Amino acid sequence: MKYLLAILPLLLLLSVFGCEPQDEVITEDPDALLVFSADTVLFDTVFVSRGSVTKRLKVYNPNEKAVRISEITLAGSTASPYQLTINGQQSPLVNNVELRGGDSLYVLVKANINPTDQSQPFLAADSIVFTTNGQQQRVQLVAYGQNAYFHRKGSTGTTTWASDKPHVILDSVLVEEGAVLTIEPGTRIFGYNKAVLLVAGQLQVQGTPAQRVAFSGYRREEGYRTAPGQWEGIRVLPTSGGNLIKYADIKNARYGLRIGNPGKAGTLVEGCVVAHAFLDGIVAFTSDVRIVNTLIYNCGQYGFGGLGGGNYELLYATIVSYQNPLLRETPLLVVSDNVPGTEITGQPTSLRLVNTIVYSDGFSYQDEVLIEPFSALADASNNLLRTERYKTELAGQGNILNTEPKFEAPAKYDFSLDTLSPASGAAKMLPNVLQDIKGTTRSTTKPDAGAYERTID
Repeated sequence: MKYLLAILPLLLLLSVFGCEPQDEVITEDPDALLVFSADTVLFDTVFVSRGSVTKRLKVYNPNEKAVRISEITLAGSTASPYQLTINGQQSPLVNNVELRGGDSLYVLVKANINPTDQSQPFLAADSIVFTTNGQQQRVQLVAYGQNAYFHRKGSTGTTTWASDKPHVILDSVLVEEGAVLTIEPGTRIFGYNKAVLLVAGQLQVQGTPAQRVAFSGYRREEGYRTAPGQWEGIRVLPTSGGNLIKYADIKNARYGLRIGNPGKAGTLVEGCVVAHAFLDGIVAFTSDVRIVNTLIYNCGQYGFGGLGGGNYELLYATIVSYQNPLLRETPLLVVSDNVPGTEITGQPTSLRLVNTIVYSDGFSYQDEVLIEPFSALADASNNLLRTERYKTELAGQGNILNTEPKFEAPAKYDFSLDTLSPASGAAKMLPNVLQDIKGTTRSTTKPDAGAYERTID
């Protein structure tokens, strides 16, 4: 008896080590299959030669016992446009990966697509094959490759950016003094992180209502569609003059359009959409700018700012901020004879504001208009404005003050007018502006205020 009592602890210890946990016992059952977080790993459009973001595929073992995945491989092997990283090992083939019962692992997937001679997006597909106990399971990999023109740091003379393939600005591109950059209708331009288009010469953006030009950030994933500050934007330099930007969408920039060319021929912005700028939608310094049939929304500072003097016209514009995630500390529309924080002050300033909507849904902003000095306002008629500061000065002349514009669906960034909008039929006819932002013919008797025309004779 004493002998048994003496060896009992040893027997218990041996029994503990002799009982292997079930989740570590490797099963050879062919029905012990894996479960995946997705049956397809789908990438947004990937620009050739640049590579995609890395996506994660979760591989889960729902079985009580462990499994040995004898092989994880790309079906396309080394010729595949995809890369796998498994347990820190980057390879198209990994063998003998053990996965405990109820445990999981991540497979990291990245797409790298080689250039082709195609101008349209093309399919790049493959699959990951998992072999466990003689059973094969597949997860599909799908991406669309897009050939593009890549513009690296440097300058360009007179040239045309064609619309057959997208243009990707990787850092900075300078349009040289005296040169003209023409951008064809329907052209798409993507700005990489901190990319900027510098214009010392002349910019001619020739979009049309049917073939708009698009400037946006480089990232194509859905979560980046409205993300601000993905690239720097377009900057008009002091030597530039006579710029024309028609029917273009400028989005996701730090500032959409920044103009500083005192004494030079003015810039015309017509039929454009400027949105999701981290700072300003359009800001000009001591410059001449004419904005027609243009929508500016959800920017972090000014929708439009004309600072340090200059001559500005806003005709049929819609400048708004609705459900804006960026916290503004400035009004949407500011025209001033000074530049805050500088010694520039008292510069000649003129503003013509006609048939324009300036409004927001913010409770903290009772004033979305600031004009310094107010005498700079040469004409303010038939506008719909949110302003307490100027509600006496701007009363009359067809202006509607502090009345909700009633847009169609501002939460979906649709700032066309609802049927009950007070801006409907509230504008006055301008003989040189006969169409709206979409090319719709303006009423010749009672046109609508803002960038969008709802009423048609």
